[in-house]
Amino acid sequence: MDRNKMKDNAEKVFAKMKMGYRYTLNKLQEITAFGTTELCMAILVLIRDNRVKQFQCEEGVCYVLEKA
Repeated sequence: MDRNKMKDNAEKVFAKMKMGYRYTLNKLQEITAFGTTELCMAILVLIRDNRVKQFQCEEGVCYVLEKA
């Protein structure tokens, strides 16, 4: 997967995440229809750019948008 595709996917995930508060990996897969690898790479881009935070929650690992 090239960098441009990863960035595009990250933007799509970020846009979807703006609609809610916190998401599990399964929920993000459901709303984006990305495969596991595509979604994980997009999340890594967002975490690296300090746009998404990962933490442990009741459902497992959750992701939320970082506050600006």
